[in-house]
Amino acid sequence: MSPLDTTQRALALVQTLSGDAQTHVRNPRSTVAPPRHDRQQGARILALLRTLSRPPPALEDEGTLGRGGMGVVQLATQVTLGRKVAVKRLVAGNAASEDIEALLSEAWLAGSLEHPNIVPVHDLGLDAAGLPVLVMKRIEGLSWASLLRDPEALAAHAPGRAPLEAHLRILLQVCNALHYAHARGVVHRDVKPDNVMVGAFGEVYLVDWGIASAPGLSPQLAGTPVYMAPEMLGGQHAVISPQTDVYLLGAVLCELLTGKAPHDASTPERLAQSVLASAPVLPDSAPLELAALARLCMSADPAQRPESALAVRVALEDFLAHLGSLELTTQAERRLAELTALLSGPAPEARRVFDLFSECRFGFQQALRGWPHNVRARFGLDTAVRAMVRFELSAGSARSAQSLLGELVTPDPELAAQVEVALAAEAHQKQDLARLAALEKSLDPDTGGSVRTWIALGGAVMWVIAPLVGRPMIARWPHYEMPFSSIVSGLSTVALLFVQWRTKGVRTPLNEQLLRVMLFSMGAQTAALLGLYFALGDAGAMVAPVLAFFWFVLAGIIAAAFLTQLWWTAAGYLLVSVFSAAFPPWRYEIIALGNVVLAVNVSFLLKRLLAPAPR
Repeated sequence: MSPLDTTQRALALVQTLSGDAQTHVRNPRSTVAPPRHDRQQGARILALLRTLSRPPPALEDEGTLGRGGMGVVQLATQVTLGRKVAVKRLVAGNAASEDIEALLSEAWLAGSLEHPNIVPVHDLGLDAAGLPVLVMKRIEGLSWASLLRDPEALAAHAPGRAPLEAHLRILLQVCNALHYAHARGVVHRDVKPDNVMVGAFGEVYLVDWGIASAPGLSPQLAGTPVYMAPEMLGGQHAVISPQTDVYLLGAVLCELLTGKAPHDASTPERLAQSVLASAPVLPDSAPLELAALARLCMSADPAQRPESALAVRVALEDFLAHLGSLELTTQAERRLAELTALLSGPAPEARRVFDLFSECRFGFQQALRGWPHNVRARFGLDTAVRAMVRFELSAGSARSAQSLLGELVTPDPELAAQVEVALAAEAHQKQDLARLAALEKSLDPDTGGSVRTWIALGGAVMWVIAPLVGRPMIARWPHYEMPFSSIVSGLSTVALLFVQWRTKGVRTPLNEQLLRVMLFSMGAQTAALLGLYFALGDAGAMVAPVLAFFWFVLAGIIAAAFLTQLWWTAAGYLLVSVFSAAFPPWRYEIIALGNVVLAVNVSFLLKRLLAPAPR
């Protein structure tokens, strides 16, 4: 459409309304009927009707239902069938020829459209004044416009349903009526909530076919300004088609989503601009599918609109089939908003974060289970997962972040790279911690303590027995006390070498150090005893106190450097050294007693090591 043609049509609308501009601004929902140029046509049709028709069936008037510009609608009882009917008639003495034509055209057109969503016409006759009388089914209910204004009435009409769903189901029935009318070559041209009646039992009727026409050129403006399509402005090339009614369906859908008719009617000029632009402004809260459908239906170019009212109905049915999924999505989005706000604040409470994430993730997943192509649910789930991945990364839980990353519907390479870096850092940290733990364990005196203590206990027992066995041997060979002691010392060294070979699995730095100290000490003691014996001869009774003092020094070094629990043993060996020197005849018994102190000392140590850890 050229800019000149657009301007001309805008001016035409303004001029059409300018004569009664303030009236239209106050009541922009009123229908503008196209002018009828042949004023004799109505008279000719009426004359023909008078030759063919008879008076309508006997009617008992029961009051007025409504009054319009050209006539009145009354409630009556059709006596012959005893049913309530609506009677539309012209006002006597004020019936113009074009009004007669309009009423007759509406009667014949509505009578030709037999459909559950179109009010049935029962009869057409003449009243006493010779004017046409249209007898129609009486609809007991409210206009759709009333339901839009009264939520309580809507709740009574559709109990348990959300308002949007209830209105969309009404719009579905309007689509059915229009699809049927289009199939029979009729374009309604005035689809709006005021022209839809909703019965007490859920019946939906598209009414007021007064300006309906066949598809084709429509040079004159016709329709309700706040809803009308650009081609309804009229003009030399304006063409009315089923897509015109499709546009009106989109305009009504726009009103359902915004709460107001789509075109600005504050002034005739703005109204004209809004109609020609046909760019509805829809709220962000509107369901994406319905918003897209409304914009598509209200395309300024009829070729861009859905191909039929049936296509609109199918789109609405598809949306309603997924309404449960969308409701779940809406609830999950509220939880996601809370989660996002919580994460953006300082030091979010972890438990609350996980609760909100679980709730919104479950909602999005259920929504996708009901409708796998739910774009909002997919986006919401990805948004929630990304937020939690970042939260886990910030908390140092790279493994949890990696697990969540697998739930993304749409991969995020940048976030995946961050997780990989965190995983590598966490792996290095775990290795460092493992090394530290191993080192700490190896340096813990209690590690390997039970094995060490069992070995010490075994040695202590052997050293308790050795002096008692050695006493009669020394009594028989009194000059071989040092060789006997070197034999015991050598056997102890061999035993320690065997222990070192057999205890590789329980080696710790402490055990290794103690073994080396003991091996060196026992080996040195053995060598010293043999060396002194061959160099100086047998020392006799002096061997016992000297060896006891050596063991005192050795036990003291071990207690000071490694195991403080052995101070009792060191003290015991000091006393053994003193008393064995003071009482030589009892030296072997005194040495055995000192070794008993060692055995008792390590037994208490073993008991502590084997005791269960406190809970």
